[in-house]
Amino acid sequence: MDDVASVIERLTGSGNPLWQWAFCAAVFLIFLLLSRLYRYKAVSVILKFAKRLRGTSWEELLRALSRPVAALLLLLGAAFALWNLPLPAGVTGPLRAFLSTALQLVSTGLIGWAGCAIVDTVPVFEFKFLGSAEAVRRMLRRVVKVLIAAFAALAMLEILGFPVGSLIAGLGLGGLTVSLAAKDTASNLFAGLVLLVEKPFAIGDWVTCAGVEGAVEDITFRSTKIRTLANTLTVVPNSVVSAGLISNGSERKMRMAEFTIGVCYDTPRAALEQMMADLRALLTGDAAVRAETVVVRFTGFSASSMDVLVRYYTGTTDYGEFLAVGERLNLAILDLMAKNGVSFAFPSTTVYLGDTGKDTSQ
Repeated sequence: MDDVASVIERLTGSGNPLWQWAFCAAVFLIFLLLSRLYRYKAVSVILKFAKRLRGTSWEELLRALSRPVAALLLLLGAAFALWNLPLPAGVTGPLRAFLSTALQLVSTGLIGWAGCAIVDTVPVFEFKFLGSAEAVRRMLRRVVKVLIAAFAALAMLEILGFPVGSLIAGLGLGGLTVSLAAKDTASNLFAGLVLLVEKPFAIGDWVTCAGVEGAVEDITFRSTKIRTLANTLTVVPNSVVSAGLISNGSERKMRMAEFTIGVCYDTPRAALEQMMADLRALLTGDAAVRAETVVVRFTGFSASSMDVLVRYYTGTTDYGEFLAVGERLNLAILDLMAKNGVSFAFPSTTVYLGDTGKDTSQ
C-alpha cells in the first residue's frame, strides 16, 4: 500500500507536470465543446426561452454572431491551455509573449468580423429612407463593412508595432501617385454612384447595355454583373455601362410582336382581303392581345411575294408567356391561311426561253 501511495503522489503532486498537461488538455476540450454547443445549439435554446425574439432582427443578429462568438470561445480555450503548459522557463516567456500578441490580433479580427455581421442584420443599416433602392442600400452596407475592416486592419497593424500614424501620413504624400494609378477605378466608382442615383435599372431587371443583354445580379463599386440568357455571368465596368445606351426591358408595359407574311402573286384580291380581315378579327379578339395595337396592312410588293405587315402588342411582359401567346397565334394564322386558300410565298425565279431566230437544222 505504501508503494501505491507513493506512485500516486508522484503522479499527482505539484512536483510532477503530468497533471498540468492533463488539466490544460481538459480546459481546451471544455472550451472546444462550449464553442461547438454555442455554434449549433445556443441560438435555438435562446429563442426557445425568448420566443418574442423569433422572427425579428434579434434572431438574425444572434445567428450572425454565433460563428464569431464560437471562434472566440475556441480562441480563449486554446490561449488558456497554451499559457499554462508546464514548459521550461526559456520557452514559457517567449510563448506567452507570442500568445499575448496573437490573442490581441485574433480578437481584433473577430471584433471586425462581428461588426460586419451586425451590418447585415441590424435594421439601422437597412437605410429605409432610401425606399426601394436596394442596390444603393447594398452599396452603403459594403461601404460600412469596408470601413470596419479598415479600422480593424489598422488596429492589428498597431498591435504588431507598425507606425500607423506615419503610414497614414505616407499615404497622404503619395496620394497623387495612387490617384493616377487608380484612375480607372475612380472612374468606375463615380459611374457606379451615377447609376445608383439615376437608377436606370435595379437588381433583377432585364437590361441591354454595352452589347450585353441579361438580368442585373449586382452593382458593385467597380462593375455591374449581368446574367445573360446563356446563363453566363458578364461583368461590365460601370464607366462602360453609364457611357453607353441602356435599354431596360423590365420597364416595358407591353411586349411587341412584328412580322411580315409573304403571299403568292397568284392570290386573288378578294381572297387576300378576306384573309387580312380574318387576321384582324383573330388578333383583336384574342384576350392576350391589346386590341388597339393590332396592325394588319398590305404594305407592298417584293421580288417573290405580296407583303402583309402584322404587328400587335401583348398585355404580358414575361418572355415565356409572350412566346406561348405567339406560338398559339402563329398556329391559328396557319389555319386561317388554309381556310382562305391563301399560300405562303417563297423565293423563286422564273426563266423565260425564247427563239433566237437562228436556223439550227442540218
